[in-house]
Amino acid sequence: MSVPKVQQQPINRVTIKIMGDEYNVVGPESSEYINRLVETIEAKIEAVQKAHGDVKLSKTQLAILVALQITDQLEKLRIAHEKLEKLIQAAK
Repeated sequence: MSVPKVQQQPINRVTIKIMGDEYNVVGPESSEYINRLVETIEAKIEAVQKAHGDVKLSKTQLAILVALQITDQLEKLRIAHEKLEKLIQAAK
């Protein structure tokens, strides 16, 4: 009896820099995709810094505020997705 082989995705290693700190990211996503995520995060960090004017926020404070923004967006998308799924099911 033969065991089917599971095809594994290639693992990529990407070094990124966020707020001046380097991180190693390991996973199946491409370096281009990871770098797009970093660009989005850096843009959100800059927007939060500008929104707070002259107030100096720590890296931790910035990270938490950006995490809240991204989580808010994700939750709103999840809710919209559920509504669309219900509409599709109702239309069948």
